[in-house]
Amino acid sequence: MRTILGIDQSYTSSGYVVIDESGEVKEFGTIRTTVEKDGDTFDRAAKVAETVVGLANEHNPALVGFEGLAFSMMGNATRDLAGLQFVLVTQLRKTSFGSNLVIVSPNLLKKFATGDGKAKKEAMVAALPQTFLDAISERKFKKSTGLYDIADAYWIARYTLEELKKRNADDSVETKQP
Repeated sequence: MRTILGIDQSYTSSGYVVIDESGEVKEFGTIRTTVEKDGDTFDRAAKVAETVVGLANEHNPALVGFEGLAFSMMGNATRDLAGLQFVLVTQLRKTSFGSNLVIVSPNLLKKFATGDGKAKKEAMVAALPQTFLDAISERKFKKSTGLYDIADAYWIARYTLEELKKRNADDSVETKQP
């Protein structure tokens, strides 16, 4: 069965979730970096990208989903996140997954998960299936240790799964036409 890899990228705590085509969670966690342990922004971006490529190689996803940039935000953090996204996409494009990337805007993701394009992080968590919330809790993820990152990654994976279904439906329509 094919999988989907959802990534909520950041320098401090990138959440990731791997789901199968039925939506069942196969693996989840965070990729954590710090200046003290991992170096400057460039070294940290390389570490996150290396780990994401490793996850993609391990799970061989049909699609890899990322959260896009919040263009209404300003400042160095936003520029740094743009750099991280560029590094991730560039590294994945060097692999067989390069043409299988989906980037979803933050507002569209929030609307998909909660029905509200301006939902807060708590609402994204509250919208998770209880079985997945229980799994996150069992692994002791909290707000300060990646809960919100994993929640976002879950919804990115689910959104990306819906994109895969649309692509498959479009492909079957094209092949059925005379």
